[in-house]
Amino acid sequence: MATHPAIPDRLMELARAQAGVLLWDQIRHCGLSERTVHRLVHDGFWTRLARGVYLTHCLAPDWLSLAWAGYFVAGDEAAIGGQAALKLAHIIDDADLPIPIVLPHTSPHRVSTSWWSFTRTRVPFRTMGDLPRLRTERAIIDLCAADPDRSAHWVTLAAGSRKASVQRMREELDAMPQCAARRQLSELLADAGTGIHSPLELVYLRDVERAHGMAPGRRQVRSGSYIRDVYYDEGLIVELDGRTGHEGVGAFRDMDRDNYHTMQGRPTLRYGWEQCHGTPCRTFREVAEMRHSLGWTGDIKRCRRCR
Repeated sequence: MATHPAIPDRLMELARAQAGVLLWDQIRHCGLSERTVHRLVHDGFWTRLARGVYLTHCLAPDWLSLAWAGYFVAGDEAAIGGQAALKLAHIIDDADLPIPIVLPHTSPHRVSTSWWSFTRTRVPFRTMGDLPRLRTERAIIDLCAADPDRSAHWVTLAAGSRKASVQRMREELDAMPQCAARRQLSELLADAGTGIHSPLELVYLRDVERAHGMAPGRRQVRSGSYIRDVYYDEGLIVELDGRTGHEGVGAFRDMDRDNYHTMQGRPTLRYGWEQCHGTPCRTFREVAEMRHSLGWTGDIKRCRRCR
């Protein structure tokens, strides 16, 4: 059986901080010779992931190890981008391979693999984190530009996470004048700035309130220890249930919140995707009628979909 060569403690501490991945320059700086590294790989103690990039065990690399390795392959000016950046920011739980890695346009070309997708950009970017990643706002705008049909999902997810600023997303968009979906994104960010935190809340704003000429209610209003999705000054509360966060323990939390509001004398209407997207006109009429019963004097207007 092969004997494991001695590894300096400071090198293993560095490896633990980098998901088990080390760069050759780091290894050499800690006094380990090229011959020793070759032996570690040959005897199956370490794994070579790329030229000059090593995994300090023989198991399959996990996602985070591959992210570190991809950054080392790309170089110091690179950043983890796309959904991978959101995973590192703890906004989403999963991100697929290949891991997107962004480089300045002046960087040497890198060949993409099944593990990493390298992209060069002329738009300057800033990084954050020990494993450098794009700022959340830049990653969101990049995702929206790549797939405009998913823009509402990404923007509202970021806004709802409270880990991204709508204003900074606007600034990132302003720095990308060639963005094909610029107008759509500008309108979306304007709506997100009113407190929209989910695609369902966006549909309610656009198809239920705005389409029928109803002034929007206030968003994300605190009531005791609860947050109301939409609150109208007459005392009506509208809760929007897109299922995510409204199942299991979340469902009981919804019950507690509704009961609390009822005890406070504030009626609550609850709507989901079918009511807001499928039958927005009926939903508007219900909201308008309830507001009228509470003293609202606004008009009920017809939209192009009303029958």
